[in-house]
Amino acid sequence: MKNKYFILAGLVFITGIVFTGCSDNRDDAKDNVKQANQEMIDAQVQYEKEWQQFKSDAELKINVNQKTIDDFKVAMKSTSTKFKATYENTVLTLEQKNIELKKKINDYQYEGKENWEEFKKGFNTDLEIVEKALKDIFEKKVNY
Repeated sequence: MKNKYFILAGLVFITGIVFTGCSDNRDDAKDNVKQANQEMIDAQVQYEKEWQQFKSDAELKINVNQKTIDDFKVAMKSTSTKFKATYENTVLTLEQKNIELKKKINDYQYEGKENWEEFKKGFNTDLEIVEKALKDIFEKKVNY
């Protein structure tokens, strides 16, 4: 009889420990979920801030490129026909690329950090190519 009570007391004790441990794990799990949610919110806020800055900078550069193209078109009217023949198609191609960049930045949808980094890298490369090509043509115009 004493063994039954001893075994029963042991089982109650062990059950109490298990339930207490589960409660702690639940509280820890809730805290972990809250922390993960907060980190996700912070990451989203950071992305939004970075995206707005990136988009603003990109649009500024695209607008500067378009102004350069427009100025160049006006200047081409008073240059030699040799220069016009050589660079008119190039300028139109660069203008089209500039328009595509504007569309690309406006159509971009966030699809994860890895894709975002890849988009930024590719977009910046394309933008730099247009900027450099416009600068090169403008420098050649001065030499004509």
